[in-house]
Amino acid sequence: MKTNRLREIINECVRKALYEGVFDKTATPHHSKIDTIKDIGRNPLTVDNGGHPTNDKVRQPSTFDKISETENLFVSDNKFLIYKVKNFGNPDIKDTMQFFGNTPEFRRAYDTVRGAADRGGKPIYFRTISPESERAKIELHKFMIKTFWEFSFDRQEWYILKPNPVQSLKISKFTK
Repeated sequence: MKTNRLREIINECVRKALYEGVFDKTATPHHSKIDTIKDIGRNPLTVDNGGHPTNDKVRQPSTFDKISETENLFVSDNKFLIYKVKNFGNPDIKDTMQFFGNTPEFRRAYDTVRGAADRGGKPIYFRTISPESERAKIELHKFMIKTFWEFSFDRQEWYILKPNPVQSLKISKFTK
Protein backbone atom coordinates (compact mmCIF):
# COMPACT_ATOMS: atom_id res chain seq x y z
CA MET A 1 0.00 0.00 0.00
CA LYS A 2 2.84 2.40 0.84
CA THR A 3 4.58 1.39 -2.40
CA ASN A 4 1.54 2.43 -4.47
CA ARG A 5 1.37 5.81 -2.72
CA LEU A 6 5.09 6.31 -3.31
CA ARG A 7 4.63 5.52 -7.00
CA GLU A 8 1.77 8.01 -7.23
CA ILE A 9 3.92 10.73 -5.65
CA ILE A 10 6.86 10.00 -7.97
CA ASN A 11 4.59 9.93 -11.05
CA GLU A 12 2.99 13.21 -10.02
CA CYS A 13 6.39 14.86 -9.49
CA VAL A 14 7.73 13.61 -12.82
CA ARG A 15 4.62 14.78 -14.69
CA LYS A 16 4.79 18.16 -13.01
CA ALA A 17 8.50 18.57 -13.84
CA LEU A 18 7.92 17.58 -17.46
CA TYR A 19 4.89 19.83 -17.79
CA GLU A 20 6.69 22.85 -16.33
CA GLY A 21 9.78 22.17 -18.40
CA VAL A 22 7.87 21.97 -21.66
CA PHE A 23 5.35 24.74 -21.08
CA ASP A 24 7.33 27.21 -18.98
CA LYS A 25 7.27 29.87 -21.72
CA THR A 26 3.62 29.51 -22.74
CA ALA A 27 2.36 32.06 -20.25
CA THR A 28 4.86 34.87 -20.79
CA PRO A 29 4.30 38.10 -22.70
CA HIS A 30 5.04 38.33 -26.39
CA HIS A 31 8.02 40.61 -27.03
CA SER A 32 9.54 40.28 -23.59
CA LYS A 33 12.61 42.25 -22.51
CA ILE A 34 13.76 39.18 -20.59
CA ASP A 35 13.75 36.58 -23.37
CA THR A 36 14.97 38.45 -26.45
CA ILE A 37 16.26 35.31 -28.16
CA LYS A 38 12.71 34.06 -28.84
CA ASP A 39 11.83 37.45 -30.38
CA ILE A 40 14.63 37.56 -32.94
CA GLY A 41 13.09 37.47 -36.38
CA ARG A 42 9.59 38.21 -35.07
CA ASN A 43 9.99 41.51 -33.29
CA PRO A 44 11.66 44.16 -35.46
CA LEU A 45 12.81 46.08 -32.39
CA THR A 46 14.83 43.13 -31.07
CA VAL A 47 17.95 42.58 -33.11
CA ASP A 48 21.01 40.42 -32.66
CA ASN A 49 24.18 42.33 -33.44
CA GLY A 50 26.08 39.06 -33.87
CA GLY A 51 29.24 38.00 -32.06
CA HIS A 52 28.63 40.32 -29.13
CA PRO A 53 27.66 39.76 -25.51
CA THR A 54 23.99 38.94 -24.92
CA ASN A 55 23.37 42.30 -23.25
CA ASP A 56 24.44 44.11 -26.46
CA LYS A 57 20.96 44.17 -28.02
CA VAL A 58 18.36 46.78 -28.85
CA ARG A 59 15.41 45.87 -26.69
CA GLN A 60 11.76 46.78 -26.74
CA PRO A 61 9.64 47.26 -23.65
CA SER A 62 7.36 44.34 -22.90
CA THR A 63 4.17 46.19 -23.79
CA PHE A 64 2.79 45.22 -27.18
CA ASP A 65 -0.69 46.66 -27.49
CA LYS A 66 -3.30 45.68 -29.96
CA ILE A 67 -6.78 47.03 -29.80
CA SER A 68 -8.75 44.94 -27.38
CA GLU A 69 -12.25 45.35 -26.24
CA THR A 70 -12.67 46.51 -22.66
CA GLU A 71 -16.13 46.69 -21.21
CA ASN A 72 -16.56 48.98 -18.19
CA LEU A 73 -19.31 47.81 -15.85
CA PHE A 74 -20.66 49.99 -13.07
CA VAL A 75 -22.68 48.25 -10.36
CA SER A 76 -24.46 49.48 -7.26
CA ASP A 77 -22.28 49.89 -4.19
CA ASN A 78 -24.10 47.00 -2.52
CA LYS A 79 -23.50 44.67 -5.49
CA PHE A 80 -19.86 45.80 -5.55
CA LEU A 81 -19.50 44.80 -1.88
CA ILE A 82 -21.08 41.41 -2.64
CA TYR A 83 -18.67 41.01 -5.59
CA LYS A 84 -15.66 41.55 -3.30
CA VAL A 85 -16.93 39.10 -0.69
CA LYS A 86 -17.83 36.38 -3.23
CA ASN A 87 -14.57 36.60 -5.19
CA PHE A 88 -12.04 37.45 -2.49
CA GLY A 89 -13.76 36.63 0.80
CA ASN A 90 -12.88 40.11 2.04
CA PRO A 91 -15.00 43.27 1.80
CA ASP A 92 -11.97 45.45 2.63
CA ILE A 93 -10.02 44.69 -0.55
CA LYS A 94 -9.83 47.88 -2.61
CA ASP A 95 -9.09 47.05 -6.23
CA THR A 96 -7.00 45.00 -8.66
CA MET A 97 -3.94 47.17 -8.10
CA GLN A 98 -3.83 45.99 -4.49
CA PHE A 99 -2.68 42.59 -5.81
CA PHE A 100 0.13 44.05 -7.90
CA GLY A 101 1.54 46.90 -5.86
CA ASN A 102 2.75 48.82 -8.91
CA THR A 103 1.86 49.49 -12.53
CA PRO A 104 4.70 47.49 -14.15
CA GLU A 105 3.56 44.30 -12.38
CA PHE A 106 -0.02 44.93 -13.52
CA ARG A 107 1.23 45.57 -17.05
CA ARG A 108 3.21 42.31 -16.99
CA ALA A 109 0.08 40.34 -16.04
CA TYR A 110 -1.93 42.12 -18.75
CA ASP A 111 0.75 41.29 -21.35
CA THR A 112 0.94 37.70 -20.12
CA VAL A 113 -2.78 37.18 -20.66
CA ARG A 114 -2.57 38.77 -24.11
CA GLY A 115 0.44 36.60 -25.02
CA ALA A 116 -1.31 33.42 -23.89
CA ALA A 117 -4.35 34.32 -25.99
CA ASP A 118 -2.21 35.12 -29.06
CA ARG A 119 -0.29 31.84 -28.80
CA GLY A 120 -3.53 29.92 -28.34
CA GLY A 121 -5.11 31.65 -31.35
CA LYS A 122 -7.92 33.00 -29.20
CA PRO A 123 -9.36 36.49 -28.85
CA ILE A 124 -9.00 38.22 -25.50
CA TYR A 125 -11.61 40.39 -23.82
CA PHE A 126 -11.26 42.51 -20.71
CA ARG A 127 -13.86 44.02 -18.43
CA THR A 128 -13.67 46.26 -15.41
CA ILE A 129 -16.10 46.25 -12.52
CA SER A 130 -16.47 49.47 -10.52
CA PRO A 131 -18.95 50.88 -8.00
CA GLU A 132 -21.55 53.33 -9.30
CA SER A 133 -20.48 55.87 -6.65
CA GLU A 134 -17.06 56.22 -8.39
CA ARG A 135 -18.42 56.59 -11.95
CA ALA A 136 -17.90 60.37 -12.15
CA LYS A 137 -14.25 60.17 -11.00
CA ILE A 138 -13.46 57.24 -13.27
CA GLU A 139 -15.05 58.80 -16.36
CA LEU A 140 -13.55 62.25 -15.68
CA HIS A 141 -9.98 61.16 -14.96
CA LYS A 142 -9.93 57.93 -17.01
CA PHE A 143 -8.35 56.42 -13.91
CA MET A 144 -9.39 53.05 -12.54
CA ILE A 145 -9.85 53.55 -8.83
CA LYS A 146 -11.79 50.94 -6.86
CA THR A 147 -11.89 48.82 -10.01
CA PHE A 148 -11.41 45.12 -10.55
CA TRP A 149 -10.15 43.75 -13.88
CA GLU A 150 -11.27 40.48 -15.40
CA PHE A 151 -10.49 38.74 -18.68
CA SER A 152 -12.08 36.13 -20.90
CA PHE A 153 -11.15 34.14 -23.99
CA ASP A 154 -14.77 33.53 -25.04
CA ARG A 155 -16.98 36.02 -23.11
CA GLN A 156 -18.54 33.08 -21.29
CA GLU A 157 -16.05 32.26 -18.55
CA TRP A 158 -14.43 35.29 -16.89
CA TYR A 159 -11.24 35.16 -14.83
CA ILE A 160 -9.86 37.60 -12.27
CA LEU A 161 -6.71 39.45 -13.35
CA LYS A 162 -4.10 38.88 -10.66
CA PRO A 163 -0.38 38.03 -10.50
CA ASN A 164 0.41 34.91 -12.58
CA PRO A 165 -3.07 35.08 -14.12
CA VAL A 166 -2.68 32.25 -16.64
CA GLN A 167 -0.87 29.81 -14.36
CA SER A 168 -3.46 30.15 -11.60
CA LEU A 169 -6.79 30.99 -13.21
CA LYS A 170 -9.48 32.08 -10.78
CA ILE A 171 -13.02 32.08 -12.14
CA SER A 172 -15.03 35.20 -11.37
CA LYS A 173 -18.33 34.78 -9.57
CA PHE A 174 -19.73 38.02 -11.01
CA THR A 175 -23.00 37.83 -12.92
CA LYS A 176 -24.70 40.68 -14.71
